[in-house]
Amino acid sequence: MARHADEIDDASPLAGARIDVGARIGWLLRSTRAAAGVPLRELGRRTDASTALSPATLSRVETAGRRSGRVIAAYERALDIPYGHLRAPVDVLCRTFSYAPADAEPFVPAPTLEGFSTACDAVAADEPLAHEWLRFAEYHTLTPFGLPARTARPLIAKLVDEVGRSAGLAYQLRYEALAKLRCSPYGAVVAEVIREAVEAPGMQRAADLLSAVTERPTADLVTWCGELLSHESWVIARAGCLGIQNMRSVGGLRRSDWMPLVPVFAAACDAAVGDPLRQPILSSTLACCPPEFRTAVRALLARDLVEPRRAATWSRTRRNRHFAHAASLAAQITGTSAGESLLARLLFEVLYDFRATHVVTSSFLLVASPFADAVREQLCISALDGPDEITRHGAAFAFANLMIPFETADPAPWLASDDPVVRGAGLTICGFAGVPLPEPLLRDLVVADDEVGYDALFAAGMSRQPELAALASRDDLPPAVRAAARWWRGAGGRIVS
Repeated sequence: MARHADEIDDASPLAGARIDVGARIGWLLRSTRAAAGVPLRELGRRTDASTALSPATLSRVETAGRRSGRVIAAYERALDIPYGHLRAPVDVLCRTFSYAPADAEPFVPAPTLEGFSTACDAVAADEPLAHEWLRFAEYHTLTPFGLPARTARPLIAKLVDEVGRSAGLAYQLRYEALAKLRCSPYGAVVAEVIREAVEAPGMQRAADLLSAVTERPTADLVTWCGELLSHESWVIARAGCLGIQNMRSVGGLRRSDWMPLVPVFAAACDAAVGDPLRQPILSSTLACCPPEFRTAVRALLARDLVEPRRAATWSRTRRNRHFAHAASLAAQITGTSAGESLLARLLFEVLYDFRATHVVTSSFLLVASPFADAVREQLCISALDGPDEITRHGAAFAFANLMIPFETADPAPWLASDDPVVRGAGLTICGFAGVPLPEPLLRDLVVADDEVGYDALFAAGMSRQPELAALASRDDLPPAVRAAARWWRGAGGRIVS
């Protein structure tokens, strides 16, 4: 692939235990600035007196990927991009990997009573905006101000309710706000609210909540995630797996915290044999766990697990057909612009990596980058016409992680596929576009409690289809489907701001 003189890359091994966090921060900053057509000297002139930065300093920030919330906020202001647009994905990335650099200069909102009061009033309104949630969280975690727990609790419950129904930046900032609160003195309140939400009948959007609560791992959370593995809902069981993966990456747990999970995990694996909705995620989760944990679980299994979905090989060369596909997409997306090398790496992870923490953090960076819309279009092509099933499924699954809003969507070409994963992707896209499904199609798709039925209900729920009322009361539908329809009726629809 062609390289620019100022190209930033993550040269760590594709299957390595560590990524280059600094390179990813620098790539996001540089690609955003370059897409705006703003030279370093001009960017420096645009920063205010409190963050006046020289071109040399800015160049070092990008090249070294120095983590400074104050400087990243200055990029947002100078490039006229939304509040938190760059800071949120960087903070999510750095919290996820225990070896990431600390924030040298955290961004702190003006620590005034007036600012704090305005932030609280904003989220108490009927339809708070994403950046208002982030500012609310920042005031409660980075300044001397804070509401009493009993007053903050209903607001946190409101945020929890909105996270899983948001798309694009509206999702990223809400997730970051919730994660910030979880990693603060309000952490116990967040955990209580999330547990209540996940245990609500018919819960459909649990994955993001389990990810947020496990940003601060505890032995109790290990136990709870283990209990969720055998939940009657495969949606909840999958969320439990993602929580386990996140705790493994975030770190901080002792061996004694992990080992009681061994028999629970092994029992869940044996119970999931032959179940396409549970067995693959259990397999990929086990592959992410500590070595001694993996060995202990495998010793108890009655039957071997299926192998996780992953790339054919992990070499970063054109001879690796999967990396070559990611590199080809990156070249088409960037054209003559810089950023191609690391974009290829991020696309490879989104398409082929079995580690949810790599997939999710790369998705956050892609959505925040200037390449987001082009990535969305190329993944649509790869999902429908990719070179092999691994690629098509990787692209199909990517939409649920990227959460990029679509302006329009047509499920027809997706539903024409005989592959249920591809069909489900088309329905997921309809959900993020807020496009209702024709009533006969919706009725036909939800007859079974499977992945396609789940995605059809997601599309119906995000677009607030009135047919949900009838589905909630149909005696001929499985109880889980009726409960899901009732949950969506109570939750509300898509949020894009």
